Formats: sequence, structure tokens, C-alpha cells
Amino acid sequence: MKTHHIKSLIKKYLDGKTSAKETFLVDAYIEDQLASNTWNISEAEKEILGIDLKYKIDQKLSASGNNPLTYEKTVKGKARQLWPLFAAAAMTTIIGFTVLYLSRVRKESPEVRFATDVKPGGNQAVLTLADGRKINLSASHNGELANLKGISVTKTVAGELVFSLSKAGGTEKTDKQNILETPLGGQYRVNLSDGTQVWINAGTTLKFPSHFSGANRKVELQGEAYFEVSKDSSHPFLVKSGLQEVKVLGTHFNINSYSNEPFITTTLLEGSIQLDNGLTQKIIAPGEQASLNSNTFKVREVEPAMAIDWKNGEFRFKNENLKSILRKLSRWYDVDFIMKNTTSELPNFTGSVSRFDQISVVLKMLEETSNVKFYISGKVITVK
Repeated sequence: MKTHHIKSLIKKYLDGKTSAKETFLVDAYIEDQLASNTWNISEAEKEILGIDLKYKIDQKLSASGNNPLTYEKTVKGKARQLWPLFAAAAMTTIIGFTVLYLSRVRKESPEVRFATDVKPGGNQAVLTLADGRKINLSASHNGELANLKGISVTKTVAGELVFSLSKAGGTEKTDKQNILETPLGGQYRVNLSDGTQVWINAGTTLKFPSHFSGANRKVELQGEAYFEVSKDSSHPFLVKSGLQEVKVLGTHFNINSYSNEPFITTTLLEGSIQLDNGLTQKIIAPGEQASLNSNTFKVREVEPAMAIDWKNGEFRFKNENLKSILRKLSRWYDVDFIMKNTTSELPNFTGSVSRFDQISVVLKMLEETSNVKFYISGKVITVK
């Protein structure tokens, strides 16, 4: 049997995909090779069968006073007659070590490591209305959910939340806020009463009024969201997120302000925005990203589409470090990562994959371009 055929068949065997006949052939091949009186196993075959396996068998035979290397040189007389006895004595050990070796390899295979896969997130959110009522949007019906004194709150067939002036008309001024919260593994879209559209990522909280009144339109964000702000030159739109406030008139931008990220990043796709942290102000242009670290804004040019990959249903990485990627996966798949044996420098990754694939698809892509391996156990994933 040629080496490339052996590799192909044994890989199929380790994946548990061989027929009964193929399984018999693999077992027979292993026993035949290891019990051969010439011990003529190539380096490629040793790699397949396990070098340590042959070593242990050699030890077993040597312990009986029969060195297989010496035996190779003795081709006549009693040594040849005794070989069947040596082989028979070692056969149980051979099979035992073979089973142990193959079991170890099976445990390392992706099919076993990813046996308990994790599904992607989806449209999930809880809305707490200004009057205190809570609505689980994942379980609620489509259509009007509430009427807040002139503002209709509606869930559309597409799974969006819409605040709009109701047919009854008239609105009452109030300082009370609505709170829209997405869990880990959730996302949602809301249309505010002024026509501004907001896409909310996993693990995010957005606070906003039912109806904007006064000189400014102000919302508060913790987490990540993409805004397409309705233009209104007389009423600037303000987004408060952590230590910064973003001021716009009408524009498209993304804010990432998760508490476990090293910076608050604001990426502008269209228009112009002003950032203010109480000490410094910074204006950025389309294609620029501002990172707030402590009291300082750092601005750089970026590919804006990379910042809103999540909104477009993708994971896109460009020379991105593993820890940053795992934080994103943790939020979207609602899993915890445990890092082990990662004292060496962690790799950076470039690539893209659908956000709606199961997590094993993403993990396999990461494994293909690095030495890391992932082991899924429920909602905990170990990285080695």
C-alpha cells in the first residue's frame, strides 16, 4: 500500500468514516507493519503510527532478551523459528498501544474537539419602556407593543423596533428614558422617533427618549452600535458613551465602547463628527477612526467597512490579534474562552467568515493559519 493511500485511509479511519472493510484493512496494516520481521517502517509511516509506539514495542521485545535490531541481522537458524513466538508475545501489547495511540489522536481531531458546537447569536433584546414596563422582544408579537402618550412603539415583521408619532398625535415632554438591552449573543435594530436608525450589537445598552425635545437629541450608549443619524441642523444629535460625547448633525458612524476593550473607538463612514471628552475636542472625517485612551484621542485612517462588519453579518479580521478576536466571538456566541499554554507570542489573523456560521467554522479558520487549537465544552472553549 503506497504511503499517500495509507495516509488518506488512516485519516478517514481517525475521523470515524471508514467502512467495515476499510477498518479491517487499517487494523491489518498496522499489525502487519509492526509485526514485520524486518521492521521496515518509513519515516512517513512512523509519523502516522506514532514513533513512540514502535519504541515501546522494541522495549517489550528487548525485555524478553530479543532485540529486533539484532534479529534483522540473523536470517537463519533458531532466530527465524523464534520470531512467531516474539510476534505473538508482543501482539497484545501492539494492539493495546495502537488503540491508545489512535484514541489520543481521535481526541485531538476537530470532529471530536468541536462535537458540541455553538450556534450564532440572533435578534434578541429586552425593552424597558419609560413607564417601567419590560418587553421581551424575542417573544413579543409583531405590531404595536405600546403607546407612550403620543408615541407608538411597534415591532415590525423584519424584527425591528420603531418609535413613531401615533395617529392620535401629540407628545408629552418627559425626562424618563427607554432602555434597549441586547444580551450576549443578541443584536437588534431600532428606529428612533426622529428617524435615526441604530443597529445595536451584542451585550449593549442604549438609553433614549420616546420623543426628542429641547435643543439637542441625546442618547447614551454602553457597548457597540452603528448610527445613521437623521439630519436636523437645528438639533444636533449627541451620543454619550463612557468618557466621551459625540456630536453630529447628520451622519453615519460606529461607536465601540465595551468595558472590556482597551479603547473607545469611533469610526466615521459619512459626514463629520466632533468628539469631546471634557478636556479635548477632536473632529474626524470619513475613513478615520478615533480611539480614546485615558484623556487622549488618537486618530488614524482605517477601512470603515471593517468597523461595521458585525452590522453586515460578517467577521472580518485584518492583522488582528487573537485576544481581540476572542472578545468578539465571546460576545456574539455567548461563550467563555480559557487560555492555556499561551506563554509564547499570540498570532495575528487576516480573513473573513459569516457571522451566522456556527463557532466551529470560525475556530477552524483560525487553526488553519496558526498553531493554536480550540476545545469546545458546552459554553467554555479552551485555547491551547
